[in-house]
Amino acid sequence: MLARNASQEEALNSLRGNTLTILTGPPGTAKTLLSLYVAIEMLEERVISKIYYIKPIVDVVGESGLGFLPGDIKDKINPHIAPVRDALAVFMSKTRADYLIEKKIIEFLPIEHLRGRSLNNSFIIADEMQNAIPSSVFTILTRIGSNAKISLIGDTAQRDLSKTFGGDGLSDAIRRLSNLSDVGHINFTTDDVCRSGFAKAVIMRYYDLYGSKNSFSC
Repeated sequence: MLARNASQEEALNSLRGNTLTILTGPPGTAKTLLSLYVAIEMLEERVISKIYYIKPIVDVVGESGLGFLPGDIKDKINPHIAPVRDALAVFMSKTRADYLIEKKIIEFLPIEHLRGRSLNNSFIIADEMQNAIPSSVFTILTRIGSNAKISLIGDTAQRDLSKTFGGDGLSDAIRRLSNLSDVGHINFTTDDVCRSGFAKAVIMRYYDLYGSKNSFSC
């Protein structure tokens, strides 16, 4: 996979080299895609044997939560693993992607199922972390076992948590961990949006959510 800009190149290098990589910034900058690509790369090289996808299940006002979705547990999980399917479609056949998900080589894990787990020989993709509280991010990070890497991904402007929960876990993790060795933080800007020209134009019109047109720091 070829990086489309300097920020993506920096992200790929960090994902391959560091135990923890924090990717922040606007939508359309390929944060999840880059993480998944490196994870698949490591899987195919037999460096790891498992990919975990973790995302907070936070109700958006007016929408139904996981427990209210119809169907069995597979039907309930499908909407939450959709970003993984979308990303895999960029560089992998649907047949191969379906196999990895069906066999739980790529597995969605709700945060509430993480306590007591030790995730070894794996790549953990923790997405939408602006919607996780600090203690939940702490839970995720302390699951890291031997021969494991993790990416924390999010966009603080798209926070759905009620303010009553306090600060978001993503910003808290950046404050606590950015200066540690073996940790990388890549902060994407509007210049890095590559989803589509229209998506970039829309994001530019919402730049006030981030404080300035080109700054998406937490």
